[in-house]
Amino acid sequence: MYSYSEILKTILKKIIFYGIPILYFLIAVAFYLKTYDSAQIKITILHIGGLFLVMTWLVLKVEEWDFGVLKKNFIFIFPLLLFLLSAAVSFSFSPFKYASFNEFIKRFIYCGLACIIISEFGSDAKLLKIKNWLIAASYIVCVYGIIQLIDYHFFPPPPDAGLDPFAWRQAFSNKIFSTFGNPNFYGDFLIVMGPVTLAMFLYRRAFYLAFLWVLISACTFFTYSKGAWLAYAAGNFTFIVFYVTVFFREKLNTKVLIYTSVIALLVLAVVGGGIAHLSKKRIDSLSFRICTWASAWEMINTNPVFGTGIGSFYVTYPAWRRPQIFFIEGKHNTESDHPENEYLEVWFDEGIIGFSIFLTMIVFIFTLGYKNISYLHFSKGTRDGPMAYLQLGVLSAFAAKLSHDAVCVSLRFVSSGVMLWLLIAVTLTIGINILNNAPAPSVVKDTALKRFIKIFLQAVLIAVFVYGMIFLYGYFKADLLHSKAIQASKMNNWDLALSTYEEVNKENPGFPMSIYFKGNVHLDRWKAGDSIKTEESFKKLWKLAPNYVQSKYLAGIMYSKSFDDAVKLRDEYVKTGKPQEIVDAQNNKIEEAFNNAVKYFNQYLTIDPIFPLTYHNLASLYVRAGDFQKAEQTLFAHINYPASMANSPHNIWVEDWAKRRPYDYAETYSQLGNLYMLQNKFEEARDAYLKTLELFPQHIAARKNLAGAYAQLGDKDSHVKEWIEVFKLDNKDQDALNYLLSIGVLKKQE
Repeated sequence: MYSYSEILKTILKKIIFYGIPILYFLIAVAFYLKTYDSAQIKITILHIGGLFLVMTWLVLKVEEWDFGVLKKNFIFIFPLLLFLLSAAVSFSFSPFKYASFNEFIKRFIYCGLACIIISEFGSDAKLLKIKNWLIAASYIVCVYGIIQLIDYHFFPPPPDAGLDPFAWRQAFSNKIFSTFGNPNFYGDFLIVMGPVTLAMFLYRRAFYLAFLWVLISACTFFTYSKGAWLAYAAGNFTFIVFYVTVFFREKLNTKVLIYTSVIALLVLAVVGGGIAHLSKKRIDSLSFRICTWASAWEMINTNPVFGTGIGSFYVTYPAWRRPQIFFIEGKHNTESDHPENEYLEVWFDEGIIGFSIFLTMIVFIFTLGYKNISYLHFSKGTRDGPMAYLQLGVLSAFAAKLSHDAVCVSLRFVSSGVMLWLLIAVTLTIGINILNNAPAPSVVKDTALKRFIKIFLQAVLIAVFVYGMIFLYGYFKADLLHSKAIQASKMNNWDLALSTYEEVNKENPGFPMSIYFKGNVHLDRWKAGDSIKTEESFKKLWKLAPNYVQSKYLAGIMYSKSFDDAVKLRDEYVKTGKPQEIVDAQNNKIEEAFNNAVKYFNQYLTIDPIFPLTYHNLASLYVRAGDFQKAEQTLFAHINYPASMANSPHNIWVEDWAKRRPYDYAETYSQLGNLYMLQNKFEEARDAYLKTLELFPQHIAARKNLAGAYAQLGDKDSHVKEWIEVFKLDNKDQDALNYLLSIGVLKKQE
């Protein structure tokens, strides 16, 4: 007859044994396209599944009343726990608690999963079970990747239907991304599974493994991700070196060394050539990283010893981002969450102390992994068994992973982060097994007091972890609601959008984008009370992310609208003969709104000094306030800014940036011409319009205004010529038609 304790331990162990491989499998293959972020389902699986498994394991350990596996193997687990402690300390001192919490909880789960594998997957069969589930996941994601490849080359582009049945088909043009929603994240998974698959093929010589390795290699290529190609080369280079120096050590001679060197160098040369070719075609990818890394280094130097706080990069980066990034991306309403380099991000987050722990852990895993391979190959009991090959694949994948993380953001995303910690856990587990240190649980009869303590501790653990799972499931619901709110706002259903954003913020109070969008909806709707609601939204947002995307620009727009409303109301008071004290009070509101608008427009200019609408709206505000000189200075500030980027600190990557955006600067010259026309400076207006057309000849509004400037200057021929040019650009333009008909250049058709 089995006791309650034995039955409970059996159930908990079964849950862990099947739960761990299924968790990794689901994170690899799952996606959900009804949430705002298609990868949110992967995050939710990690949050819910990871916490559930950590809770299950802790309940098991309490029931066994035995933590010997951790204590006796503390030297192995110490670097991992130290890195977790670094995250906890960094989180406790972070000024951005919500942002830091998101990153800390992931690291807690990663370390928890690693401890579970070390504790409960000590046998070869159990480790191979995880490998088998990942092999199955690799087949699924590779087959879907090939489907995407065929879909792009042999089927019409969206919105027509294709072989890929999902809404995101061809989202990255010819780059495949499978179930990961991004070619870089897909490539990161592939470069981990490539060496593992190759190693197990060398052990088993099974066709399905060889075929999978070919699929992985092909899919890696068709991600067209330079980072993935670099990591593929690094992983294979490491694999070749370790395989030859360990498995062929007895046969190592000059001939073998030459062959090995040629093959390894050939891999590096081919991949290096491919990377160089892609870099020439997409030079912006390289310049983007250089500018981002330079900003990240400057950020590190603000607090190099202790760091700013785990997960805090994205909320602090906007104040440091170089303006080249806006020229490169061509966008202003996006946010870079990571610096495209894990090492820089760890240093910024956790300081030199946390960064040193991270590097120490990497060195420890490499050293242990190599010793594991050597021991497993040369030991009589394990010589060339599955663990020797698994460790070879895992260590090569570790090298590939760390190479990729030097040029990409992959590690901070769940689908990639879980894989790094899995590689660490497998290496540690193999090392512990070699030393035969996995202790058998001691069987001690429970006393009534001990049973009470166990049940109490288990109840506390379950309560805490279930609360955490429910709370983090709210992140998934928030992402789903966020997508619905966006759709409502696109249909101008403002009330539904706002009520949905309220629900989003309840489910995930640390979601800055939803707060930003809510403020934007109030700004778009702009009825009574919206000015206050917009202001409240932005102030709430800035507590989470002080310089989030274009929030400062929108704050400027908000106060500009308030300024116009206040002026309109003041004029109405004057017209209706309101007492002077009421008019004076309204003038104070006008001044306050004006000053706030100027303040926030200027704050946004320090964050994004090339966004044309900031200059245009600020200049327009000055015009409405009657300050033409300030308006002129503002427009020239936009025109002259690209030239300043040739000087320090923005000269790390120099080019004629203004050439990338001729329309932006053409429009600013056009607005400058309009400003001169208001002041009856017709020659200056003419010259400004001519500059507009030099940059963008199709600017119809500027041509019309240029015609007006010529009329004011008495240049009739040029006046008529410009109207003819307008007609050539748009033969349906009513102004051009009416004018040319009136002077007989065109004849009215009966």
